[in-house]
Amino acid sequence: MMMMASTMSDRVVLPATLRPFHYELSIYVVEMGGRFTFHGTVRIHATVAHKCKEILLNTNELEILSAEVQGVKPRDIMHDDASQRLTLLLEEPLSVSDEIVIAIKYQGVINTNMTGFYRSKYKPVVPPAASVPMVDDYHWHFSTQFEACEARRAFPCFDEPALKATFELEVELPEDQVALSNMPVKTTRKGKQGLQVVSFERTPKMSTYLLAWAVGDFEYIETFTERKYRGKPLPYRVYTTRGLKSQGQHALEHGPKIIDLFSDLFEVEYPLPKVDILAVHEFVSTLPNVWNPHT
Repeated sequence: MMMMASTMSDRVVLPATLRPFHYELSIYVVEMGGRFTFHGTVRIHATVAHKCKEILLNTNELEILSAEVQGVKPRDIMHDDASQRLTLLLEEPLSVSDEIVIAIKYQGVINTNMTGFYRSKYKPVVPPAASVPMVDDYHWHFSTQFEACEARRAFPCFDEPALKATFELEVELPEDQVALSNMPVKTTRKGKQGLQVVSFERTPKMSTYLLAWAVGDFEYIETFTERKYRGKPLPYRVYTTRGLKSQGQHALEHGPKIIDLFSDLFEVEYPLPKVDILAVHEFVSTLPNVWNPHT
């Protein structure tokens, strides 16, 4: 017990000067091959809890292209790789109770480490969509793994479980691929040549590690829960890369029953309007993922 207390007291957390409450996140210019880079813009809405002249966030292996606080560029931008922190130094202090917007443009790499925003290789069993990237004999799809503190690899954020917020996400991707996230699709609009921009509905208030998205040549099978949630059954889909959806039958048969069981057992209804399960070709987690409703 004494060791546990010591470990907890030695935790390094972000200062309690700001409380984020909403993120607007856009992922775009996703390079389908080559260096597999992507661009992002995040707008973080936060309240000021204590007067301060600096803002500290978490980032890891991201290149910061620009930053603004309330439309004003900070006096200086500093990044500490060891602590995975980004510091924005301001000219004037922020006042308590103010609501501010922190806007950051950045660039990252879709890695192969199975953390953050990463890519998984596979050999398709049917001809894939034309835009699916290929390296040697393998094709690739993209997904995220943010547990426990890897959201900072995909976007600058207050990456601590206690700092919960809502999220609105949009992703730019080829028209012949599919984008998934926690919430249902809100709108799909035509982007640059051959691209589409998919926007998702706002999430409930949650920790950064629960946000998720995926892009790939996906197909699905679908059913519904027996139990009703907010007056109607939940749609339940199992997604796989094209040609493999029949392998999701076991998850399709048992997943809805597990959701109903847990909702009754814990007397807490499943909070989202749908459930999507994605079979990712390369995935690792230190947490149980038998039932993992991140998408």
